[in-house]
Amino acid sequence: MSDSNKNNPQGSNFPKTQGDGKKQLQKKELIEEYRLVPVDEYHFHDDEEFIDIIGLLKDLWINRRTIYLVAGIVLTIGVVVYLGSEKIYYSETKLMPETSSSQTQLGQFVQQYENILGIQQRRMEDEDIRVSMYPHIVESLPFQIELMQHEVYFSDIGRRVTIFEYFSEHYKRSFVDNASVMQWDYTIGLPVTIWNFVTSLQKQEEVERPLINFSDFRDFDEPKMLDPQIRRVASTVSGYITIEREPQTNFIRIGVSLSDAYASTEMVMLVKNLLQEYVIEYRTEKSLKNLEFIRERYEEARQKWIATQDSLAIYQDRNINPARQSIAVREQRLQSEYDLSYSLYNTLARRLQESEIQVQEETPVFRVHEPATVPARPAAPSAARIIGGAAFAGLFLGIAFIYLRRAFIKFREEFRRKDPKPYLT
Repeated sequence: MSDSNKNNPQGSNFPKTQGDGKKQLQKKELIEEYRLVPVDEYHFHDDEEFIDIIGLLKDLWINRRTIYLVAGIVLTIGVVVYLGSEKIYYSETKLMPETSSSQTQLGQFVQQYENILGIQQRRMEDEDIRVSMYPHIVESLPFQIELMQHEVYFSDIGRRVTIFEYFSEHYKRSFVDNASVMQWDYTIGLPVTIWNFVTSLQKQEEVERPLINFSDFRDFDEPKMLDPQIRRVASTVSGYITIEREPQTNFIRIGVSLSDAYASTEMVMLVKNLLQEYVIEYRTEKSLKNLEFIRERYEEARQKWIATQDSLAIYQDRNINPARQSIAVREQRLQSEYDLSYSLYNTLARRLQESEIQVQEETPVFRVHEPATVPARPAAPSAARIIGGAAFAGLFLGIAFIYLRRAFIKFREEFRRKDPKPYLT
């Protein structure tokens, strides 16, 4: 065997030399090395990032007295809020307003496809606008003034009084409401409280308030000074009334929330009746004015027709056999006046009937879909919501208190050990 074969035996991975003296690339094999490490020596630093659930639960169990104390305080506050809150009874009724439609079946079929394609018709828009006006009508000041003049039976005083008198003289706020008002008056609103106290000391004599005459507020064509008591009661009553419109069904939902179950139901019916009267008057106002005008013209034409009829009859009785032409001409003139007055009277009589029919047709009809009933139990406050929420909030605050206290202690100790660094020299 030659020296070259000895130095480069067959099957070796060393590069072979060629005639030009250049070496080829050598193929290298990857060698994998495995090393066995004992379990005791294995340590994984990322395990420190995981939460030790058992240790956390043990920590909470050790500090359970603190959690119980904080949760008990918050739960006690929740019970006081529940017992001191005003019991609210909610009563509602649902109305189905009339939607006039004089379309044929073909027109209704075309209208359905136009609604699918997003094309809105003028008639439907006008009708929808009228229904959407109902909440604004109830919230308006003239409506509230009209509402507060009606009497409602309140069980806490045992008699019927006007809504204005009840909320002005007999209504008493609950313990929670008084506490919240007192907290506001003596914290953020303290400057206003002091100002009111100082201004009250400057008034030596109490001036008696004159009786409020609600007849002065039937129309607001002229500028009027509104009594602050009326405005306050109107704002209070408006907060107890809720009115909503369901977009799909176009139903009107009227609800009242009061501390008296019977009074809330009676007020719902009262709001419903006033709303119906207001809407009927609004929808038929133009037709009623037209009807009144035609009725006045009808009465004038009737009186004139009767007068010309009497004049013609008297003239004919006096001149049975007219011998002169002037008498015949006078009779023809009276006959013409009579025919003209009768024609005008007959025309206005027909117009009067048409106007009455038009008023009847434009008068909207409200159908009570769901009548208002006296609620058997209060709608608010909810014991499960207040007490359950207080218990959950107490547990959360108790746990948070433990770790916040530790963080504060740690911060305080570090703050004491820290040396000051005067950055500004």
